[in-house]
Amino acid sequence: MGVRRLAIDIAACLAVAAPFGLVGCGSSPPAPKPRRPAVRNVDPVPAERVSDVVARVEGAATASSCTAVKGLLHSVYGTIGEPACRSVKAELGTFSDPHGKAYGTGAVIDYASIGGQRKLMALALDSDRRFHVAFIEDAPGPSIGSARPAQFDAAAATVVRSLQSGDCNTFLRFVDRQMGLGTGGDRQVCRRVSSEPFRRELQADQRARPVALGGNAQIAFYKVRSAPTRYYTMIMARRAPSASSGGYVLVNAFPA
Repeated sequence: MGVRRLAIDIAACLAVAAPFGLVGCGSSPPAPKPRRPAVRNVDPVPAERVSDVVARVEGAATASSCTAVKGLLHSVYGTIGEPACRSVKAELGTFSDPHGKAYGTGAVIDYASIGGQRKLMALALDSDRRFHVAFIEDAPGPSIGSARPAQFDAAAATVVRSLQSGDCNTFLRFVDRQMGLGTGGDRQVCRRVSSEPFRRELQADQRARPVALGGNAQIAFYKVRSAPTRYYTMIMARRAPSASSGGYVLVNAFPA
């Protein structure tokens, strides 16, 4: 059976720009606005351990209904229908021999599914300060404890720069085209990503840079602050090498 992945589909959010205020000849300048207190860049802290997440997933895998599975998924999914829920439950399978590790606001659970097939579950912190499933995919073998290649860092930096500069040609080379932000044709991806809050905020903050949180040979996590109160967990994955990306690509960025 080929690789089965959980695709992530984020609804586009449209921005409304306020017009610049102009002071006409002979008119009075607007009164200065009172200063607001500075907002501290405090990173979100998980309210649970990876062992707690493993226990939640075990409960969902053995439950007779799909309700518990829906609660595992990150809020970027929105409302999950029964067919999608059953698909995720099938990915969990027997959920045996799980091993988990947290990397800041990202986490990985490596486990065996039906027939002993190893699976890799990538998770990101959500607004409730708990880890939620970002995607699930087949794994070539146990990944936890393996070294994170340095190439992840260069690829993550390229992704952020391309979003800030509006260079979609480069972005297309460094995004996963099978799931997440990169699904669809080139024009469709560029049009959809251009309206993503994550992209708009990065374009407004040219100083934002990805900060490595850790990872392994297959998955790497980065924190990105696009504003004092906006925090994202960016997930990069290793794919088949290509001439442009080297096989290190963005899957998606998850708000916490």
